[in-house]
Amino acid sequence: MMQQLQKPAVQMILLLVVVSIAGVAFYVSKKPAEAVNTPKEVQKAKGSTNDKAAESKPAKESSLVVESKTVNLGEKRTAMVGSDQQVERFVVPPKKPPPPSLLSSNSSAQRKKTEKPPPFPKLVHVSNNITEPFVPTTPRLFAPRGILIKAALVITVDSSSLQTPVLALVTEDVYWNHQLIVPAGTQVHAKAGKGRTRDRIEVHGAYTFIWEDGREYTINGIALDHERLSDNTYAITDGSAGIKGIIVQNDQYAQVKVLIAEALQGIMLNNRQQFQSIYGLVPQNNTANAALGGGAQAASAYSRLLTTQLSQDMDFVRVAAGTQFYIYTTDVFEPEMASIAGLRQKSQPVASWQLAEETYAKAQSENATAARRDAETAAEAEKARQQQQTAEQIQQVREIISRPPESGAASTAETPSSTPTPSSSNP
Repeated sequence: MMQQLQKPAVQMILLLVVVSIAGVAFYVSKKPAEAVNTPKEVQKAKGSTNDKAAESKPAKESSLVVESKTVNLGEKRTAMVGSDQQVERFVVPPKKPPPPSLLSSNSSAQRKKTEKPPPFPKLVHVSNNITEPFVPTTPRLFAPRGILIKAALVITVDSSSLQTPVLALVTEDVYWNHQLIVPAGTQVHAKAGKGRTRDRIEVHGAYTFIWEDGREYTINGIALDHERLSDNTYAITDGSAGIKGIIVQNDQYAQVKVLIAEALQGIMLNNRQQFQSIYGLVPQNNTANAALGGGAQAASAYSRLLTTQLSQDMDFVRVAAGTQFYIYTTDVFEPEMASIAGLRQKSQPVASWQLAEETYAKAQSENATAARRDAETAAEAEKARQQQQTAEQIQQVREIISRPPESGAASTAETPSSTPTPSSSNP
């Protein structure tokens, strides 16, 4: 027997048998289980092994039939979709347990029915007056800032420590947006600044324009030089700040006098007679030294006087009448704001929207004051009413306390008549 098994042919046959058995076992283990909801027609078609036509022909496709079937725990649960040749495995998920039922007692339901919804809160009326912001309006007739108004002096202006008035006339009409803003011939009033700057007089601040009918309008501006040459061109200094004039000197030799006075003072102090002492050089006490000392002091005082006059009144700038200059406006020019005696502007360089804003603020403050007074009056009236109500309640309590106890007296009077006496009970 062992010799037969050792032959190669026998060993090959045994190997083939083992491999065949393993393949059959693997096929059986991997074969899908039969669907639990397979229609009966499909089962009959698969069960008929003798009918070759049924085996070759595919089963008829059918829809998924819902049926209940008990499956033991651990068994495979599959469903068939389509025909027997188009089978897909569908794993049914485990069913979730139903939610617990809500048990409501009759008492709680009745209590919920009897309970009324809470009342709505009382509405609190709050009155908060919101102040609307001021919205300025655009003027109808105006000229923007920075326009140049040509004018000419009517009176001569000198630079000094006093406020010198400036009177001029507008020489050309001023138009803006094809509208006449300032007509020629309008008077211009201003004040010159104190002192001078080189050969210029500074005129800045408020300018008052007076029309022919007497209406006045005030605006801020700056005077600029206007120098036109004979060939209808303009000089290089045209438009520079200040009105250009000429420097006038009252004393042409004032500076020379100052120099001479200072030189004499030095000469006189140097020619005094001195002697050596323990404290150094000391001038001798004689008539010559006294004269030299007095002369030196006089020369020093004269030099200081000339220097002061030279810085103040010796030199000044004079601008002759007829000198032309520009008025550079720093505010918006509104000719409609012109009024008699400047009552609308109150002789101040203010714009129309500034006046409107001031009026609006004043009205708002007056309204706030009136509202505050009304609130105080209402509070005082409420306080008086509460005091009166409190006094009435106190009076009622006093009347109740001071009232005689009539009911108590009647009860005490009825008690002896109702109770029997001991003599009547014992005959």
